[in-house]
Amino acid sequence: MPVPPMIMPSAASTAAFVVIVAAVVGMLVLATARAGRRLGEPAAQVRRWTIGTAAGALGWLALTGLVSWSGVLAADTMPPRALFFFAGSLAVAVAFAATRPGARLAAGVPIAALVGFHAFRLPLELVLHSWYRQGTLPIQMTYEACNLDILTGIAAVSAGLWLWRRGPSRPLVWAFNLLGTALLVNVATIAVLSSPVPFRYFTKEPAVLLAFHFPYGWIVPFCVGAALAGHVIVFRWLARPSA
Repeated sequence: MPVPPMIMPSAASTAAFVVIVAAVVGMLVLATARAGRRLGEPAAQVRRWTIGTAAGALGWLALTGLVSWSGVLAADTMPPRALFFFAGSLAVAVAFAATRPGARLAAGVPIAALVGFHAFRLPLELVLHSWYRQGTLPIQMTYEACNLDILTGIAAVSAGLWLWRRGPSRPLVWAFNLLGTALLVNVATIAVLSSPVPFRYFTKEPAVLLAFHFPYGWIVPFCVGAALAGHVIVFRWLARPSA
C-alpha cells in the first residue's frame, strides 16, 4: 500500500518531541548509574554499565533514526516494512527489560522512580494532541477520542510522589502498572490500525505516518518501546520477594 504524504508538524512541537526523547534516554542513563551505586557495585563497574548504556542508547537512536530518515519503510512491500520496524523496536525493548540490564534497574532503582519514569507520557500526549490540531495525526490518536494514555502520565506523577513520600505499596504499584500497560497496548493498537497497512481499521484521515519520517519515527523505539520496557521492569520489581 503506497504511503501518502504527511503534514509536517511545527518546529516548536517537533523540538518538544525531541526533548522528550532526550529526557527518556537521559533518565535511562541516570537510572543505570543510580542502580549500580545503590547495589554497592565498584565504581569501575558502575562506570562501565553507565557508559555502555549511554553508548547503546545513542547507537539505537542513530540506527532507528536512520531507518526513518532513509525512506526504506515507505517501500510498497508485503508485509509492510513499518510493521517490522514496530515489532523489532518492541522486541528490543522487552529484551532489554527482561535481561540483566532490566534486572539491575528493578533491583537498584527505587520503585517511586520506576513508576515516576512514565510521567514522560503526559507531555508526549500533549504533543500528540498538538499534532492532531496541526493535521498530522487523526483524532483517535488523542485523548479527545480513543487514546487515554495521558492518564498513565498523570497517574505516574501522583503515584510516584505517593511512593516517594510513603514508601512502597504493592497494591498501588500493581494498579498503576496494569492500568499503564493496558493503555499502552490500546494506543499502540490504535496507531498500527491507523497506519497505511492492508488491515487498516481506523480510516479517518490522516493516517499515522510518524514512523516514516525523521525524527518522528523515534516515537516507536523511544516512547512506545521505553514505556513497554518500563512496565516490564516494574513487573520484575513486583516479582522480587523483597518488594
